[in-house]
Amino acid sequence: MAQVTVTIKVSAKAEKVYICGSTKNLGDWNPKNAVEVKDGKINKKFDADTVVEFKVLSAKTWDAVEKGVNGEELENHKFTVSSAVKEFEVVVDNFAA
Repeated sequence: MAQVTVTIKVSAKAEKVYICGSTKNLGDWNPKNAVEVKDGKINKKFDADTVVEFKVLSAKTWDAVEKGVNGEELENHKFTVSSAVKEFEVVVDNFAA
C-alpha cells in the first residue's frame, strides 16, 4: 500500500468538492459514494502498481462533473501508484452544474 495525496485546486464556484473514481476508496465510479475533498486535499492509500482514475464533482451526481474552461468534456485524471508518486494535483476550471 502507498499513501497518495491528491490536491484539488478549484477556480470554479463550488460549495463542496468530491472525487469519484476507479477504486473502492474513491467510490467505484458511483457518485453517491464519492469522497469529499476537505481543505483542497484527500489522502488515501492504494495498492502498489494500481492505475487510479477519477473525476472531480461539485455534488454527488454525474450532472455536476468537472468540465473544461469552455464546458467541454475532460478525460479522466489518471496516475499509477508507485513509491515515486506521493502527490497528484488537479486544477478544475468549471463544473457542469
